[in-house]
Amino acid sequence: MHISVIIQQMSKLFLILCLGAVLAKLELLDVHTKQKLTKLLLYVTTPMMMIDAFYQRMKQVEVREQSDGIQEISVGSLFLYCFLFYLLLTALSLILVFGIFTPKKDRRLYLFMTIFGNVGFMGFPVVQSVYGSEGLFYAAILNSVFNIIIYTFGIILMSGASSKEDSVSGAVSGISWKKLLTMPAVICTAVGILIFVFRIHMPKVLSDTCSTLGDLTSPLAMMVVGANLTGMKAKEMLTNLRMNVYVVLRQIALPLVFWVILRQIVSHEVLAPTLLLLSCMPVANTTALFATEYGGNEKLASQGIFLTTLFSLVSFPLIIWICT
Repeated sequence: MHISVIIQQMSKLFLILCLGAVLAKLELLDVHTKQKLTKLLLYVTTPMMMIDAFYQRMKQVEVREQSDGIQEISVGSLFLYCFLFYLLLTALSLILVFGIFTPKKDRRLYLFMTIFGNVGFMGFPVVQSVYGSEGLFYAAILNSVFNIIIYTFGIILMSGASSKEDSVSGAVSGISWKKLLTMPAVICTAVGILIFVFRIHMPKVLSDTCSTLGDLTSPLAMMVVGANLTGMKAKEMLTNLRMNVYVVLRQIALPLVFWVILRQIVSHEVLAPTLLLLSCMPVANTTALFATEYGGNEKLASQGIFLTTLFSLVSFPLIIWICT
């Protein structure tokens, strides 16, 4: 299963995270700079990454169609499966978060951490190593659904993290839907879908620009996470009992239950295990960015990213060994 790929990707994450912590200690990445980087990530580099992902997968699909014929699973069906993936994950997340008696003030953040995993930076190379170009295509579709959901439902969820009104209706009423629908990330997701569906070929200089900007997302995001961890004591992270229980349940129990349900619904020999692999991913880097942007507990978010990524060194190979 090429476990070395998993270790390499996690090593990259931790090295960049540590660099962010060092830069924060040296005051080269202060609070003001961190806020500006967060804006840059949410409104520039991540949207460009979305367009690039759709465009690159479109070119791969065209090559495959020419050599192997029409795809076994239609794109529309793949999108439905991916939305089902997040619907199932959301249901299991509610059970998990309420099951560990999460305080009301942190409940939305825990839900966000559970639903949104690191399916891009870590997910793509792992899936490609295990299931090749076919698995990577499925992962790209899931990542596009991830982007749609995180910039709609994710924003609604995190916008209520600091709200006095804890109900979903209260959070929704506080959102400017005009602002939401005109956000660069939402617009670029729509553009990416159009590019993919209608097979629109961009000039090389334009596609290369999107790719270059998109490639900045992961390293910048991990540096911000590292900066958020600055000042946190290792003892504080490792002695947080609720977080430790959460990490074990999220990284082991949740994927196992997810797999038991998923294999009753999806029987495809590559799509099903690909979705399992992506359900095992640690908390997304974007969690800390959203917490910073929308007034959530960014230290707790950074703890979740750090600990789930660390624990996934053990949990990820274990889940693969048990389920595949």
